[in-house]
Amino acid sequence: MKRNRSPLTAILTTVLVLAVLAMALPSAAVRVCTYNALNWPNDYVARTPYFRTVLAEIDADVIVLQEVESQLGTTRFYTDVLEYIAPGEYWMMPFANGPDTDNACFYKTAVVDSIFSEQLYTDVRWTSVYRFRLDGYTSSEAEFTILSTHLKAGSSSSDQQTRLDMTSFIRGYLNDYPADSNFMVAGDFNVYTSNETCYQMLIGWQSDNDGRSTDPINTGGAWHDNYTYRYVHTQATQTAWGGMDDRFDFVLASYALDDGDGLSYVSGSYSAFGNDGLRLNNAINDPPNQIVSPEVADALEAASDHLPVFLDLQVPARVDAATSLAFATVIVGAPAPSNTLTVTNVAPSPCDDLDYSLTAPAGFTAPGSSYSVGSGQHLDHAITMETATSGLKSGNLEVDSNDLDDPTWYVYLTGTVLDHAEPSLSLSSVETYILLDFGSAAPGEHSDELLRVYNYDYGVTQALLEVYEGEIVGGDGRFSIVGGFSPETVGTVGAEFDIAFDSGTAEWDSLYTATLTFSTRDESGIPGGTDLSSLVVTLQAYVGQGASTPEAEITALALSPGRPNPFAGSTSFALALPVPADASVAVFDVSGRVMKSLHAGQLPAGEHLLTWDGRDDTGAPVASGIYFCRASVGGWREARKLVVLR
Repeated sequence: MKRNRSPLTAILTTVLVLAVLAMALPSAAVRVCTYNALNWPNDYVARTPYFRTVLAEIDADVIVLQEVESQLGTTRFYTDVLEYIAPGEYWMMPFANGPDTDNACFYKTAVVDSIFSEQLYTDVRWTSVYRFRLDGYTSSEAEFTILSTHLKAGSSSSDQQTRLDMTSFIRGYLNDYPADSNFMVAGDFNVYTSNETCYQMLIGWQSDNDGRSTDPINTGGAWHDNYTYRYVHTQATQTAWGGMDDRFDFVLASYALDDGDGLSYVSGSYSAFGNDGLRLNNAINDPPNQIVSPEVADALEAASDHLPVFLDLQVPARVDAATSLAFATVIVGAPAPSNTLTVTNVAPSPCDDLDYSLTAPAGFTAPGSSYSVGSGQHLDHAITMETATSGLKSGNLEVDSNDLDDPTWYVYLTGTVLDHAEPSLSLSSVETYILLDFGSAAPGEHSDELLRVYNYDYGVTQALLEVYEGEIVGGDGRFSIVGGFSPETVGTVGAEFDIAFDSGTAEWDSLYTATLTFSTRDESGIPGGTDLSSLVVTLQAYVGQGASTPEAEITALALSPGRPNPFAGSTSFALALPVPADASVAVFDVSGRVMKSLHAGQLPAGEHLLTWDGRDDTGAPVASGIYFCRASVGGWREARKLVVLR
């Protein structure tokens, strides 16, 4: 944002900055430095060591020079100064040979990437344009442009008009930039007061303000030979040139670079390097400098007649977080499982705070607040999966932030909420109670029966079924699970249990019944699992005339009473036929209405066991009450009374 500070406030701020500099230069995400190199490479051998000392101390990431006389000067500065102090770190922008002296530009390739350079053909000396993008960023909002200029020297009206012409060209060029562009105008302005029209051309209001600059330290006034502004003077470093008495060197910034957001000027980082405020009309190294070492002060005095000026830029925030989170599988209704999402601002310091919010997809929840973290900082957020409904849950959580390259960071969320298992004794429907009838046979002649337990309608979003206990009660101990009960886990394929009836020593004409109960539950170890319905099987076997009984022994038609009777589940009858015959067996209510047909058609001679499960022909259970089972063979009729209990 724009800073409106009085000159006195700015001076006091500068004093505080200088106090910090006296201890150590602050670290910078991007440090931009401008330096008038005084007709470089004149006196090259003597001055090179001094430039090394100064620039090693500043450690700038982008350096623009004025008063460079040739391509040779650019090359020598790169090879003999920068490569010496930081081998392999810098590279140079193309040199343009214009009228008079020229500009040069060098940059650290690990910090910024060059985009292009061009020349503005301003009077006296060309103004060079260099554009960069922060290394590792792709957004155009991470780009910035530096204009390096050296305005006409002198104090005559003609000199001032030439400076105005030069800055008018620069301002017109910058006004063509898009609004909110990041740019700096740096160099040797040769101005004596902030009221001079060339300076106002750069910082003043116009109908088109896209190219308007701001002075980051807002230190306006009559700078020349003025004790009040002694902290901002940049020229001259030697008493032979008059000592420190002018603010000639500047780095102006666009308003977009001075708003505190994204790529922006770091408040308080602007520095006329080496100026401790004790220099008015004196050399930079005499008396002893209070904020740089004697070695650096001597190098500043000998390298050039100007001080370097630099400022620091904070870089835009950069978001980092996981790209996916997988949630534990749970069963519907379980406590919502949670995962931790860590969001970090990975931009180097100084940088803009990472401002962000979270938006969860359907089926998941995330905190709804807005958050902000500084460089290297992070926050942990609990992301939960909803368990009210079952299904395969998935979707992208959005981290919406001020990261220029990744304004929306996606975190893919996955998880599964299972339905409860569905125990059943039938594959086609949910049946928790059935009759397992071993039929009628002679002692020792009953065969084993196969019983299946299903997880009804099982699929990928349903829990496995555990059959964890099976117990038989009744039947005189004659019914058993072959091999004993073993727990089963049921998914797509039903669990099979062989059930045996031991009739070897059973009495003739005896009906045995027992109850087999299977205890079930959801698969163990999955949150939300619970005990489920028990499965109840009525076991029934009749010991009587079996297949091995000679047909000749059946001498008369007969229909046995129902066993058991009364009953709640099912009952059975034995129909005896001495010869093969057409037989009809049905159940009637007291009004004579047919409720259930048990058999209609030919039967061989022998004894036939028929069972009624207490349901009518539609499959619906009949009501409690009195019913009759009637058998018809030719002209023979016999009926048995039944009592149904519900």
